[in-house]
Amino acid sequence: MRRRFAIALKTTLFLCLGILASPLIYAETEVQDARFSGAYRWHLTETWFGGISAIDLSKDGKEMLAVTDRGYFVEALLQREAGVIVGVDVLRKSRVLRPEGHFAKRTGWRDSEGLARLADGSLVVAFEGEHRLERFAKPGDLPIQMPWHTDFDSMPLNGGFEALAVDSRGIIYAMPEVAIGPDSKIQVFQLKNSAWSAAFTLSRDKQFQPVGADFGPDNRLYVLERGFNGIGFRTRVRSFDITNGVAEDEKIIFSRAIGKHDNLEGISVWRDDAGDIRVTAISDDNFRFLQRTEIVEYTLPVSP
Repeated sequence: MRRRFAIALKTTLFLCLGILASPLIYAETEVQDARFSGAYRWHLTETWFGGISAIDLSKDGKEMLAVTDRGYFVEALLQREAGVIVGVDVLRKSRVLRPEGHFAKRTGWRDSEGLARLADGSLVVAFEGEHRLERFAKPGDLPIQMPWHTDFDSMPLNGGFEALAVDSRGIIYAMPEVAIGPDSKIQVFQLKNSAWSAAFTLSRDKQFQPVGADFGPDNRLYVLERGFNGIGFRTRVRSFDITNGVAEDEKIIFSRAIGKHDNLEGISVWRDDAGDIRVTAISDDNFRFLQRTEIVEYTLPVSP
């Protein structure tokens, strides 16, 4: 997101006042039976580290690919004890290159915000600042420009695609952070047969914006939503059954009030060794020392 400065400034002021963690600011009722499994604070001293906006985990939850909003791919292994993350080992990082082969000098030109992995292992990345979608055969490779649609031209500078997901048929779904059309709806677009079209809509709560998405091993669409009220961040994850081009059976997996988590923007959904659905989310620290990069996990037990 490019509204980082305003968000970080307000967050810093309220943190200094000690308001951020107050339980009186905002409260929501958790609807689903998701169990909080842990949160790991990830910190590195390297100057490139931070601003992590999207993640993709392997099917076993051990390997992680992330993108940062300053244009880096990060490949890492998650270290776990009793299923809980206790460390992150970075294997390699690589620059998100321009089609001409160079690394853009302006950070706004390499603001990678959304990530989805196709069946062949290639990666789809969504950018803000300069709205576009590009495909990479692997991290560090040159990108291939993906199709565009004139409807996307109306997306504001700070409200482009952050939530990307790919279903089992290889159809890519994208949803803009800021509404295209009615404010009460999230318009979901699909890329099918090399052409974009409007797929379906999701209900939109004006307190939240869609910032991440993934199809889980149960074939449900999971949508990560984040809200900022000038004081801190609230988080919600919903899931939907996508059948015959319609989103049905909405479930709120979890909803957290101001101060519970930082600026969660990336989501990956997988199945753990116990057979339960695991929702992993990561926060964008906006490169601000009073924010944090945390990897948060919730477990949704599967009925026998």
